[in-house]
Amino acid sequence: SEALVSSPAKKNQNKKELIFFLLFFSTTDEGGNPFHMSPDLDFFLLRDKEKEKQRVEREAKKRMRVYEKMTYSSKIAAKRTNLRRQLQMEDHMDEQALHAENQRLRDLHESTFWKIAVTKDKQAERDNLATYIEQKRQMFLIQYALDMKKEEILRLEMLATKEEMKLEKAEKFLEKDATLFDEFLKENDRNSVQAMRM
Repeated sequence: SEALVSSPAKKNQNKKELIFFLLFFSTTDEGGNPFHMSPDLDFFLLRDKEKEKQRVEREAKKRMRVYEKMTYSSKIAAKRTNLRRQLQMEDHMDEQALHAENQRLRDLHESTFWKIAVTKDKQAERDNLATYIEQKRQMFLIQYALDMKKEEILRLEMLATKEEMKLEKAEKFLEKDATLFDEFLKENDRNSVQAMRM
């Protein structure tokens, strides 16, 4: 009778071997079957590794303390904070670049005026006008990029606020459902006690 009773792991292994055998040896001509499995890749092993990885992650989460775990809302808040921090860093870097560019333009402008005062050359004035136009163009592009990033930050903050409102609404519904379920259980207990008395 022990030979007839086999463990689930043994049955699973037998199924794997049967499927493997059918896939590899069901057709004698692999050229006729375009759906043959690669002999150097074991899909069952990959699936087992993935399941083991998920099991280890679940066990690790079970061992974590409550204050180490993150709720859905805290994950969203962390992502939002991280995104805001990155955007602020980009804005800060853009502002520094703008400041450095303005300083360079001031220095260039001062040196250009000195050159014009010394040389009194019309060519220098034409070059100065071209550099001035180019500088104004660069300043406009940088300011435009800053405005677009600020607008994107506002849009993302509004989106995050909407998501938080949805989450709060869902939490309220969940709490309401939980209280209704508790009331149902209490009513059910009362009914069962009354039924037992009768």
